[in-house]
Amino acid sequence: MPVKDRTVSPDQSRKAIRAGAIGNLIEYYDATIYSLLAPVFAQQFFPVANKAYALLYTYGLVVGVAFVVRPAAAMLLSPYGDRRGRGRLLSLSLFLMGSGLLIIGLSPTYGTIGWLAPVCLVLGRAMQNISNSGEFQAASAFIVEHAPADRRATAGAAQYMTAGLGILSATLVATVLTTVLPKAVVADWAWRIPFLIGAVLCLYGVRLRRTVPESPLFTALQATGQVERRPLRTAVKQYPRSLLLVMVIQFSQVTYFTWQVFLPTYAHLVGNFPLKTGLALNCVALAAFVLVLPLVGMVSDRKTGRRPLIIAEALGFAVLAYPMLRLLQHPTPLTYLLVAVTGNVLLALTYGNVAAVFCELFPTGVRTSGVGLAYNVAVTVFGGSAPLFATWTIAHHHPLALAHYVIALELTAAIVFLALLPETRTTGLETK
Repeated sequence: MPVKDRTVSPDQSRKAIRAGAIGNLIEYYDATIYSLLAPVFAQQFFPVANKAYALLYTYGLVVGVAFVVRPAAAMLLSPYGDRRGRGRLLSLSLFLMGSGLLIIGLSPTYGTIGWLAPVCLVLGRAMQNISNSGEFQAASAFIVEHAPADRRATAGAAQYMTAGLGILSATLVATVLTTVLPKAVVADWAWRIPFLIGAVLCLYGVRLRRTVPESPLFTALQATGQVERRPLRTAVKQYPRSLLLVMVIQFSQVTYFTWQVFLPTYAHLVGNFPLKTGLALNCVALAAFVLVLPLVGMVSDRKTGRRPLIIAEALGFAVLAYPMLRLLQHPTPLTYLLVAVTGNVLLALTYGNVAAVFCELFPTGVRTSGVGLAYNVAVTVFGGSAPLFATWTIAHHHPLALAHYVIALELTAAIVFLALLPETRTTGLETK
């Protein structure tokens, strides 16, 4: 017998949003601070003459570790959320995340321990990728399963509001470091401070998550004895279209990481735009993203549904990616801000919906497994590769290749959405 969506109090729903979303804040703070400060500390771990190649090695390390670790870890951790509960997986992921941040923040440099320095960096990134492989799907399920049926997108938008706040926080910290402290001090030791701050935030997040009870849908599933014994296998066999749709929606990770993380570095490398100015202006664009997200969630819940907004984002980038990135070949502060804000508003059309859509594509018994597998494979391939691809093409004097990559992915996504993406706003979250 199906277990129907359960109603929870508004206070409990708000607590679930805070507890679930804090991990996404720290995850994106972590990923962003690494990407933003990589130009600063790259030569501390890879002392080569060409700065672009040192940066390429540093980004390549991120992508390489993610390719090996993240999908495999997702296959192990995601079923844990379906078998033992979302709350347990959330606490485990933050513990692992804090460990990775601490390792990077305390890692000796190449000048101190030689080739063991990048090994420490690999270990820290591996811990973070293991953590990240279980975080998003568990938090999304936890938040959406606590939300009223007519407010799922609004509640789920908190996932990327906190992601945006995490990126904004990291950008502000990087801006303060590079503005207030001498360049030599930042390169020598001050770059470590943001990673240690992240480790402390993880401790607070674990404490917060332990104060919120388990998702009512999962609790009901346990009570009726309907917990899936092999949720990952069931998700792959019974919900292949849902897996495909999650992966295609995550094509937008290329634009997400490009506009929210890599854009200051891109403008600096291709247009000699001051990195400090780019970081500061990106804060304005990120603030716009965070402010627009809940509005998108409300519109999705009350008016349009999920499908039209997701299609609009894909078509928007397909049309505008080339002219926006071309403007950054010779940027001014005004053109940079225009490009950054436009891209972030487009991103909000998808990311105000994704937590709700992903959960609505799978039943309770396989939700973290189905979302986790497809999400982590897509983020690894399309998100983690964006800075590496952009840096490589810039180093080989093809700066606009990134625009062609974005256009190809977004056009493909739009076609798939038009053909296969259902409207899920009225879909129940009951399990079968």
